[in-house]
Amino acid sequence: MTAQDHEWYQLTDPLNKMKLTEEEEEEIKKCFTIFDLNRNGVWEADELQQFFASMNVIARKDDILAFFDRVDTDKDGTVDFDEFVTFLEEILSERYSGDEVLDAFNLIDEDGSGSVSHEEVAKAMQKADVGIKPGDIVHLLKEADLNEDGTICFSEFRSLLFGL
Repeated sequence: MTAQDHEWYQLTDPLNKMKLTEEEEEEIKKCFTIFDLNRNGVWEADELQQFFASMNVIARKDDILAFFDRVDTDKDGTVDFDEFVTFLEEILSERYSGDEVLDAFNLIDEDGSGSVSHEEVAKAMQKADVGIKPGDIVHLLKEADLNEDGTICFSEFRSLLFGL
């Protein structure tokens, strides 16, 4: 069984656009809400600037305007949560095609179970000689195993790669 056989494999058809899982959207919603300083359900320029600052990104006014121009699809001068999610999905789709991520996942999933064990990930990292200590691998995998079932499913794997 491959990751494509599971319901959590989140790619839409013909455009091969990545779609965030419900869990990923929930995490992003928490972040979005934190930076919605006036609690009106949308981000305005000053809130976006604070969001960038929290990530140690210094954004000039021109950068903020360029971001709004790209993300604010209804051109109302604000970015709502749906617009932000659509933007993130587009960025993820541009950065990593779903096929590349799925191929990497299936390569690690040696037994074809549709999820990867901690042993399979550790073995793949050792083969790739990424220079991570075994203890660090264990810690990383515990963080990635969001549902704490002892394995990493495709959505958890993708979150691990993208830091979502």
